[in-house]
Amino acid sequence: MLTPYDDFTLQLKAAKACARALKTNPDPSLKPIKIALLASSTVDSFAEILTYWLAQEGYAAKIWIAPFDTISSTILDRGSVLYTFKPDLVWLFTSHRDARWSTRAEGEAPDAIAGIIQEKTALWKVLQSELNCTILHNNADIPPVDSFGNFGGQLSGSERNFLRRYNLELALAAPAGVLIFDLDHLSALFGKKRWMDNRSWHHSKNPFHFDAYGLVAFQAARVMVASRGGARKCLVLDLDNTLWGGVIGDDGLSGIKLGGDAEGESFVDFQRYLRSLKERGILLAVCSKNDEANAKEPFLQHPDCVLKLEDISVFRANWGNKADNLRAIAATLNIGLDSIVFVDDNPVERNLVRELLPMVAVPELPADPAEYKTAVAEGCYFETVAFSDEDRQRARYYRENAARADLQSGFTDINAYLESLAMIGEAGSLDAFHLPRVAQLINKSNQFHLTGTRYSEAELQEIVARPNYHIRHFKLRDRFGDNGLIAALVLNGNPGGDLRIDTWAMSCRVLARTMEEFILNDIMVLGQRLGCVSVLGRYVPLPKNNLVAKLYERLGFSFLADEAGASLWRLSLDGSPRPTHVRS
Repeated sequence: MLTPYDDFTLQLKAAKACARALKTNPDPSLKPIKIALLASSTVDSFAEILTYWLAQEGYAAKIWIAPFDTISSTILDRGSVLYTFKPDLVWLFTSHRDARWSTRAEGEAPDAIAGIIQEKTALWKVLQSELNCTILHNNADIPPVDSFGNFGGQLSGSERNFLRRYNLELALAAPAGVLIFDLDHLSALFGKKRWMDNRSWHHSKNPFHFDAYGLVAFQAARVMVASRGGARKCLVLDLDNTLWGGVIGDDGLSGIKLGGDAEGESFVDFQRYLRSLKERGILLAVCSKNDEANAKEPFLQHPDCVLKLEDISVFRANWGNKADNLRAIAATLNIGLDSIVFVDDNPVERNLVRELLPMVAVPELPADPAEYKTAVAEGCYFETVAFSDEDRQRARYYRENAARADLQSGFTDINAYLESLAMIGEAGSLDAFHLPRVAQLINKSNQFHLTGTRYSEAELQEIVARPNYHIRHFKLRDRFGDNGLIAALVLNGNPGGDLRIDTWAMSCRVLARTMEEFILNDIMVLGQRLGCVSVLGRYVPLPKNNLVAKLYERLGFSFLADEAGASLWRLSLDGSPRPTHVRS
């Protein structure tokens, strides 16, 4: 199995073998993605390796490489191949050399940086106005050699600090739809002294050491997948010898290793990392072969246990096999198994899950718990392209869902249960505050997504400015708490015609609560206000959205026609609102 850290020879060999295999036997399950690579360096071999790593992520990449060192001219020439290629993603593959540092008097650096940033933002604006694409732009990989030596870290005009400030300003200037690829971080991860391969730069303008190609391509592939809603959402954890040293059922609370000595501190450090993942929106779950009371004891009583029960969205401790328990966890959270990363110190359990559930990511854990954090982080499973308050609250949303499930088990009548939730829905139009979450929901939703359309923040801003287009968002709260923004729609309506549902995406955590009916009623009110006569819905069958295959039929739409692999459904606007347990 190839790893991102394998050398260039192995990376290129694997890439060419993969390309030959796919040419001979194309894989229809691979999703197409078109990438334009605009570089101030030679990236032909790098593009081959990037194609390989994207294939491992389930994407068939078609990459167009602009002529060498023509980034600005290619973008500014509306007649260039870039615009006929129509990429899904444009990668501006720059380096520290493009920041054009030179020795300056103290105080001149800010103005010089502002000028460079202005040039970059101007290119972004052209791309965003001409292409509906995501933009990936490298920051500067700061060289290890500075003419000022150690003092370069103190002098604002040194190359080192000039590039540090440039990187920060570049990140701050990036608008919605522009992602900064942290090349400087990767150069440090690889090792800066080795990264700057001056000989290969002067000989053939290769951007960095050949052996770093795999690392950069792997991480770029993960970022690209995240930009299209493909990052993983949930980390499922074993307990004994994973979150603490020892076996809680045998060693007892005072006998497990958690804090105190070096080994115990390693587990505390790992738990801190896990909690930081939870705080940025990753769901944590427990899957342990244990008696539940014993398994929960450290979370409740151990003074050095960083994680608490409220940090865990689903807690399963029993003596069943872990593959079945992972299926149950996925079902409880209403997520796909391909959204899960499973961490267990036991190689037998890891191999079992890999064999029975190949869609679950299972990192190898080293023998030393001090390296657990690194082993999980190196997988880049949880890359993201946005962060909102909704992400901070995600664990709470799912924990409250578990409480709702417990309440439901005490009811025999579903309508009585739904009424007992006292649900309040809220609908609104797109605004700057809700834009990031709306874009995130549309791009991440797979199961409840009628068409699978993906729109960046910039694209949504452009769409809502068009005549007759409307973007709606929906929130839901109930007696257990606030679910936050849980649905988004893109609509297009013409007076006297149809109100077309271009996009309807919703969080699966609010399924089967009649929120769909609440949303349809809002659509009908909007359609009537616009003077439309009917609502037109479109369902595109996708690998993960069979859940909503019958949605339009259930909501009272009439089947209209099949069109290019999709089904069209129509609903007259002269009908009555749909019954719902969600109140305004």
